[in-house]
Parts: sequence; structure tokens; C-alpha cells
Amino acid sequence: MPKNCFPLCAEKRDFMEHNPPRKAEDFFRDYDPTIGIGTAAILVLFFMVVTLKSFIRCAIRKWKMHKFYKKLEKSQRKEKDAEISATKSSEIV
Repeated sequence: MPKNCFPLCAEKRDFMEHNPPRKAEDFFRDYDPTIGIGTAAILVLFFMVVTLKSFIRCAIRKWKMHKFYKKLEKSQRKEKDAEISATKSSEIV
């Protein structure tokens, strides 16, 4: 339960620094750039994985559609050839 002395309480909370930096020099004295570089690397890696996954899924989908249409065209060509041969045999008789 929080105390009733809110504006005047001197206790330190987790998100508060005891002695916050007043100038940019004070802030950057203890700054570690590897934290930002690591975060950027993880975000780039995540973006690349999602993009690569999307490209692979798209390529597989196109390949399956190509196979389907090739098979469909082949079956339609067989039906057309059978129809033509049937009409030729009926004309001969």
C-alpha cells in the first residue's frame, strides 16, 4: 500500500534513479552501446526471418499452382484429343 506522503516521499522506487544525470556528459559516461547494437541485431534478424519465410511460402505456392495448371492443361488436351478422335471416327462411318 503506498504511503500518503506521495509528493514529499523520499523513498526510491525501481524506476527512479537515486542520482539522475543532469547533463549529457553524465548520461553518456556510463552508456553501453552494445545494448543498442544487440537490440538492433535482434530486430534485423527477426525481420529477415519473417521476410525469408514469406518469400519461401510464396515460391512454394507459385510452384504448386504451376504444377496444378500444367496438369490441368494436360488433362484438357487429352479430353480435346479424345473428342476430336471420336468425331473423326463418327465421320468415317
